[in-house]
Amino acid sequence: MILELLEWIATPCPWSARTNRLLAAQIGIRHRAKRCRAAWNGHLEACRKFVADSVGALPADENLVILGSGHLNDFDLQFLLRRFQKITLVDAVHPIEIQIQASLSRGRLRLIATDLSSPSAEIEDLVSRSSWSISSCLFSQLPLFSNEDSPTLFDRHLALLRKSPRAVLITDVAKRLGSGPWQSLIENHPLPHPAAEWLWTIAPAGESGPLVEERLVHAFVMNG
Repeated sequence: MILELLEWIATPCPWSARTNRLLAAQIGIRHRAKRCRAAWNGHLEACRKFVADSVGALPADENLVILGSGHLNDFDLQFLLRRFQKITLVDAVHPIEIQIQASLSRGRLRLIATDLSSPSAEIEDLVSRSSWSISSCLFSQLPLFSNEDSPTLFDRHLALLRKSPRAVLITDVAKRLGSGPWQSLIENHPLPHPAAEWLWTIAPAGESGPLVEERLVHAFVMNG
């Protein structure tokens, strides 16, 4: 708890990200990822593999936009830097370690701090001019920090991705506790058949309660 508080104080970010709990949530993800490393490994590797298979390994003079980049836990940044000439990371808050990497990247990593629940015209233009856009583990989380209804947020995010020539969407779509029933995370907003799916043990028993919490993850390639 003390480490999380120090990180909350030290992280440069817009004040709004502190007051609406976005910074606290992002710091919490970092520490949960450490505690649940063994349980998360399969999910994170599946995300990295799906992205790598989708964008290909051949280096090109192309640019990439990552929406909801966070700590980049679910990305192989070194692979992406070999693949793309420029990468723009977009999130409400950029962790200190990501800010340091960007400052040392000689301009190849660009950071934009903005609320993705309501993308600005600048973000829409950026995505439309990108070679690829990727949204990973963000889609189902959009309603958590917004007062707007879920369908509006989901429609807006999908519309943003469709502006990109090529896009990848990875999202958890349902959750269950123990052996209980699956509960939709994007109810009344069905997505097309996924190109890949897998299970993510987001909380082993004892992490947030006595039961294991699992997520069903779907991955898509959109547009071109």
